[in-house]
Amino acid sequence: MSEETGLDDIHGFFQFVGGSDSEGDDGLFVAARDRKQKFDVDQINYTPRIDEDAWFDRSNLDVASWISKHGGLDEILFTVQRLYFKKEYMRAADICRQTINAYTKCADGRQPRIANIREIIDIGACASMQSDDLVSTEYFYDWYLQCGGMNPGYNSFQAKVLTRLGRLEEALQQHILYLEQRQQDAQVWENIGLVLKSLAQQNAELANAQQVFLQLAMASFCRAFLIIFQSKSWKQIDVVIKRRRLQIQRLWLNAIDTAHLLFITVDTSDNAAESESVWLQLQKDCAVDQLQLSSLPSNCSDSLRKSVKWITLQLSTTNISSDYTIDTHDAKGVAEL
Repeated sequence: MSEETGLDDIHGFFQFVGGSDSEGDDGLFVAARDRKQKFDVDQINYTPRIDEDAWFDRSNLDVASWISKHGGLDEILFTVQRLYFKKEYMRAADICRQTINAYTKCADGRQPRIANIREIIDIGACASMQSDDLVSTEYFYDWYLQCGGMNPGYNSFQAKVLTRLGRLEEALQQHILYLEQRQQDAQVWENIGLVLKSLAQQNAELANAQQVFLQLAMASFCRAFLIIFQSKSWKQIDVVIKRRRLQIQRLWLNAIDTAHLLFITVDTSDNAAESESVWLQLQKDCAVDQLQLSSLPSNCSDSLRKSVKWITLQLSTTNISSDYTIDTHDAKGVAEL
């Protein structure tokens, strides 16, 4: 019986060995169908195509021709992803726009619902926002709406784009639609706080309305901190600890800025950002259960009033303590308010 080599990997008719020249005992006296051709792994010199320079980039071709090639949409998606991460935003957005136009012609006017097209639209919008091209951002946003969607990520992306376009009331609605599905998202609560701060700046001439928006913004930052502070899923590895610290520090800077606008004194000593007592004091200073929503401006839209009422209802239960729970039984959707 031949001696087995534990390092050998056998795949079908081939046996890859670690540089050995021995032929073993499975030569002439083994049936042809059972013989295995041996290859020395040290002699294999293979470079994946993905590592070759610009193999994926066919942007010199007409995009319609590129799409028609086998795997064309996959190559376009990979190309714009690479361009985006290389910070070539304008070029990435241009290829995305050409792809959408060419694809819709090929699809005889049908709506772009396949996954690759949705991702290309997504990247086009992000690239346009990075290059401060709001016209292109709105173009990609309109196409994104045509793709449709029901998951929270769809609402989150809309909120991001709408905020960049300055359509704050609509952005707030999308954040709420997201939170109706996933309430425990610190990033979204922070984003809501930032939108409310922007609304406060837009209503700076109306002191009472500005006060409402700023207090809700501060309470939103408190909610975001609460979610991070009580999360049990943070792993004790360096990269995760660093991410948590950066997220809290960003929240803290936003909270300090809002506190100054509210003329609230904040403890800015070392480690204050992660101090439960400091955040408790901030929460106490801007208790949302005492807000007068009648202070909103008379020209405030019904949708904004509903959004503010929904946020106030959610934040009125904010309590930075170990026994914190969200009462979902009494929570209402924004459409019910």
